[in-house]
Amino acid sequence: MIGTTVKGSTRLIYAGLGAMVVFTGGYVVVYLARWEWQRALMAGELLLISLVVLLAVAGAHRLARLEQRLSRLIENAQGRPAPPGVQGPHLSAVPSPRDAERPYAAGEEAAGTPSFRWLEPESGSYKVFIPVLLGAGIVVSGLAALVERVATALGGSSRRAAAEPGAAFGQVRAPASLTLPPGGVLAGAPDLSPPPGPDRRRQLKVAAGSLAVLAVAALVIVEMAEHTQDRPDSPVNAAASTLVIEASTHGPTGAATVDPLATRLWEYCRGSTRPYLDKGGLAPLGDRQYAIVVRPALGEHALRRLRGCLEDAVIDHGSFRVVSVQPEPTDD
Repeated sequence: MIGTTVKGSTRLIYAGLGAMVVFTGGYVVVYLARWEWQRALMAGELLLISLVVLLAVAGAHRLARLEQRLSRLIENAQGRPAPPGVQGPHLSAVPSPRDAERPYAAGEEAAGTPSFRWLEPESGSYKVFIPVLLGAGIVVSGLAALVERVATALGGSSRRAAAEPGAAFGQVRAPASLTLPPGGVLAGAPDLSPPPGPDRRRQLKVAAGSLAVLAVAALVIVEMAEHTQDRPDSPVNAAASTLVIEASTHGPTGAATVDPLATRLWEYCRGSTRPYLDKGGLAPLGDRQYAIVVRPALGEHALRRLRGCLEDAVIDHGSFRVVSVQPEPTDD
């Protein structure tokens, strides 16, 4: 029951961190597309924090699993009862650290049983092991010398008998069963040719998957570049552009009215477009709404930059929202 609860909590943590990574990454892209740089920076910081926390949780979980596994192995090797589901033949064969520090067969010596009994001094017994070993070695050496002499005597006629099956090897005639088969020594052996190459279908699948991933990545890069790059606009068929903005405040602003905040906002954001807006002005409309008239009319990219700056800036606890744009530029 406890293990199931731990697994469930771990999955819940991973799911929460994964959702945080996905949402913060998505908001980074959205804010970049809207040219809202302050919000994009904040979302990027949250994305970085969530990735660091996710890596830290995964590393801590991995280390905890390794430590638990090592402790189980040591406990089982020392003879302690291991937890259920861990004991097995592969664990019983693991030596304990204490056994590694002891000399060979130290357990038998501690129990009073000698490692090699024939080395222990015993009264009334004869030590015949070494003499028997030496004698056996002499006999084997003699047999090896005899075999060598016989092979040397028969080796002279082996070259003559190689071309004539059944010819005599010195005084011994080779039997017909020792002749080479028609196909050679490897006649009837299995095919030793190299194995076939890799599967072509699998290679094609891997190549197709890689191309699909590259195509999706290229499409994403092109789309992000289309929304975030600074590109020149085509001329707009209008004399001026009019943006209506609405102000909202949170807490004390330090000013009696929001008019100074709107003026500071206009002075701050008029340099966000390329080229800078040197012709235009701000006019109050009442009910915390202001009209910004810009000459010449703004194109798609210039309007996106100006709108992003107006909605992203926070001046003295005051924020602004673009209500309407006239004329609205169209994509050519």
